[in-house]
Amino acid sequence: MFSSVLETALPNKKIKSVFTVSLSLVALAAMAFVIPVNRAQAADKTMRIAVPFGPKSSVPDPRARQNGWLSNRAGVSETLISLGYDMALQPRLAESFSNVSPTEWKLTLRPNVKFHDGSIMTAEDVRASFEKLDQEGHPAHNPRLSKLLGLDAITVEDPHTLVFKTKTPNSAFLWSLTEPSAAVMREGTDDLPLIGTGPFVFVTAETDKTYRTRKFADYWGGDPKLDAIVMDALSDSSVAALALQAGDVDLVTNYPEPDFAELKNKGEGQLFSNPTTRLFFFQVRTADGPLANESLRTAISLGLDRDTIVAASLNGVGGEVANGIFPTSMESWVNSGLSLKYDPEQAKAVLDQAGIKDTNGDGNRELEGVEVLLKIRSYEGRAALRPTLEITQAMLQQIGIRSEISMAEYDANNEALKAGEIQMHLQAWGTAPLGDPNYFPSTLVESGVGYNFSGYSNPELDDLLVKGRESFDDEVRKDYYDRIQEIINTDLPLIPVFHKTQVSVGNGKVDGYRIHPAETYLVTPDLTLAD
Repeated sequence: MFSSVLETALPNKKIKSVFTVSLSLVALAAMAFVIPVNRAQAADKTMRIAVPFGPKSSVPDPRARQNGWLSNRAGVSETLISLGYDMALQPRLAESFSNVSPTEWKLTLRPNVKFHDGSIMTAEDVRASFEKLDQEGHPAHNPRLSKLLGLDAITVEDPHTLVFKTKTPNSAFLWSLTEPSAAVMREGTDDLPLIGTGPFVFVTAETDKTYRTRKFADYWGGDPKLDAIVMDALSDSSVAALALQAGDVDLVTNYPEPDFAELKNKGEGQLFSNPTTRLFFFQVRTADGPLANESLRTAISLGLDRDTIVAASLNGVGGEVANGIFPTSMESWVNSGLSLKYDPEQAKAVLDQAGIKDTNGDGNRELEGVEVLLKIRSYEGRAALRPTLEITQAMLQQIGIRSEISMAEYDANNEALKAGEIQMHLQAWGTAPLGDPNYFPSTLVESGVGYNFSGYSNPELDDLLVKGRESFDDEVRKDYYDRIQEIINTDLPLIPVFHKTQVSVGNGKVDGYRIHPAETYLVTPDLTLAD
C-alpha cells in the first residue's frame, strides 16, 4: 500500500517503500488482536469501538499522564467544564463559573451529581481530587497539568461552591479545566478501582489492548442507552478496518483515509468526518546535532511539498495543508498572514549559502565536512504517519539531505529526541484541545517544559507566552499569539505539515456518534446501536 503512495507522490522517482504491508499479514494481525463478539449471544447492548491507542496500565487513573484522554472519551471521567462542538466553554460538573479577580475563579457545582460508588459529589471531593495532582507517589500525580493550572490554593466556601486561586494571572485557566486530566475522581477501591462521575463505569483494562465499561444508571445526565462499551486498541488502522468488515467491532474512530475515500466514492458505508485541531508536525532537535543549524531547518521546511503529502497520505478526505500551528477553523487565533511554502530551489540555495554542500558528488550534502544524516522516527496509531514519513524522506533526498526513517513507540521516540539520538519526530497533536491558544506552544516550545524535547529556547517567545496568559483582553492576546506563531514558523522547532480531518466508519447501526473538533469527547449517554 505504501509503495503505491510513494509512486503517486513522486511519479518520476523509483523509490521502494520499506514499509510495504501484505494484506495477509494485516488479516492475521486482525485475528490476533480483536476478540470476536457473538452478537446473538449477547444479553445486553454492548458497543465495541476500535481506537488507535489503549490504556497505559490496568488501572489508568484519568488524572495521570495522558490517561484522561481515554477515560474522558470512554465516558468514565468528567471535568468541571467542557468544550461544546463550537469549541466554546460550557458547564459540565460545574453549572456556573466566573472570574472573581485576575487570580481567582469561583465555580458552583451541579447539584446531586453521583460518583460511581453512589456518593454525592461535593466541593470537598473536588478539592481532594485536584490536590492529588501534586502528591508524588499517588497514581494521579501529574506535574504537567499542575504547571498548566498553576494553582496556589483551592478554597471550599460551601458544599457546592469553591474558589480556585492561581499563582499568577492566567486567562486560560477555565479552558485548562477542560483538559481531560483535570477529572474529578474519588479514591478507588478493590471493587471500583476508578470512581468517576460519567455515564459509564470503569470495569477492567488490559495495557495497550482493551478498556471495558458498563453503564451507570444513576448518571446525572440521563440513563445511557448502551449497557456496556469495549474499546479495542488497534494501532494499525488497516487492522481496525478489517475488524469492522468482520463484524468484530461496531465503529472505527480512525479509519484509513484511502479506504474511506474508496467507500465515499462508491457511496457505501456509514461514514463520519469532521475537521479537527490536530496537527501533524515534526518536532525537531534544535539544541544540538545537525538541526541546531537554522538554515538546515529552513531548507527542510521549504523542501516539503505539503500539497502532495496531503493528497497522497490523506487521499483528499483527511485534512488541509498547514501554514502554521493552528488550522484556519480557529478563526479567532490563527495568524492568517503566515505561509509555509514549497520551494525546493530556494531550499537548495539556502543550503548552498550556509555552506551545506555536496562536495563529493554522491548526492548527499555535508555540514562542516560531515555528511548530513537525519534520523527521523514516528509511531503507529494514525494511518497517515507512515506514508508522510516515507514521502518526507524522498523529498529531503531531492534537496540533497539523506535520512533514515523508522517507526517506534511514542514515548521512546521522545526520549531519543531528548537525548539527540534522533533529529526529528513526526507526531500528531491537537493544537487546541482546550479551545485556547496557550496549550500547544506552552507545552511544546516554552523553555524547560516537559514536552520540549527539542531543547529549544527563545526568550522572546517565553515572554509572549507569559503575557498571553496574564492578559484578559482577547484582542491584546491575539497580537501575542500571532507573534508566537510567526516565531515558530521562523525558528522551526516544530515543522507543521498538515491539519487533520478525522474520518470514522460505523457498521450501519451506530447512532448518536459525532466527531468533536478537539477529539476529547466520544461516548455520551445517547450513543447506541440501532436494533
